[in-house]
Amino acid sequence: MILRLARLACILIMVSPPTLSQDRLYYHNLPYGSQAVYNPISVILNGSYDIIQMENRSREIFTLPYGSGTTNVFHNLGSPFSMISEYGWGNFIRREVLPLSFTVESGQWWPNYELHLVGGGMTSVMMREWYEDHGFSSPMVWSIGTMAAYHLLNEIVENGAYSGNNVDPIADIYLFDIGGILLFSSEAVSRFFSEELNLTDWSLQPSIALNNGTLQNNGQYFSLKWKFPFSDSYSLFHYFGLRGLFGVSKRFESGESFSVGAGVRAVSLKLLDPEFFLLTTVLKWEVGFFYDRNNSLLASLFIGGSYDNPVTLNIYPGVLKFSSVSPGVWALYSRQYGFTVGLTTVWVPGIAWTGKD
Repeated sequence: MILRLARLACILIMVSPPTLSQDRLYYHNLPYGSQAVYNPISVILNGSYDIIQMENRSREIFTLPYGSGTTNVFHNLGSPFSMISEYGWGNFIRREVLPLSFTVESGQWWPNYELHLVGGGMTSVMMREWYEDHGFSSPMVWSIGTMAAYHLLNEIVENGAYSGNNVDPIADIYLFDIGGILLFSSEAVSRFFSEELNLTDWSLQPSIALNNGTLQNNGQYFSLKWKFPFSDSYSLFHYFGLRGLFGVSKRFESGESFSVGAGVRAVSLKLLDPEFFLLTTVLKWEVGFFYDRNNSLLASLFIGGSYDNPVTLNIYPGVLKFSSVSPGVWALYSRQYGFTVGLTTVWVPGIAWTGKD
């Protein structure tokens, strides 16, 4: 199984151009905001552990059942057709692949398109540009290696201790993760999402709590801004990940923008079918406020209906300055961990302290 994935990675490297163009589309090495804390470590912590934002998932990342999760994920990836046949091809296509069902219980295809195809595809380009900017040889190879690591770890963490048929990683990795890399290897596609839709990474600032070893304030998120045809300064705004917010963004002549969006946030997972590990999300309302400069997020505030984590504030490097130092800071309240604060720099993970051990 590992050899198959290695061969597949080599094929992707050969069919993907080493660079899209000389000018960067997504990573600009800005010394402030979300761009300042963007690197392979942040991508892995935000992307691989995305699911632990759920209230009924453990944030104790050093004690998660990686062994059983790895065994089951590779077991399913090693026999994709038999696993899908057991699950049912109709169910697989309707729930995981094509937008044929629009209920929360059977709409697993929605995050596949947004997070894995679009978000993952853009990340493959942004990671290549990061490695390129930092002087790595063969930046495409490093990018695909990082993508493979974070996508596989994401599936392992999501699987947890479950043992049995799980077709979710089959759709995620073989169709949407690989499909996203191939899709965004097209310069036309990458330029469209970068220049027309202003797609970028607005993930959180992951930090390790010193008092209990949990990973706090992590999550992989993206933003889109589509400029209204009738306006030079207003855009339709969409923020997505385990949150799905829609709203409006206002750009000022200084290059700074203020955006506001409202929608839903996935707060917990509900098991629908234990035989096939079929999960659905419990959604709560939420509003978000965002302040950015040149599409690099400087600050965000989330207020929502989640009982466990109703308020989260993130201030990225470049806003608060102490002499020549400008760290990122964040604060949140959760029922499980109490009032939690964190401190980040341009290299993550940051450090945090929770109110409960």
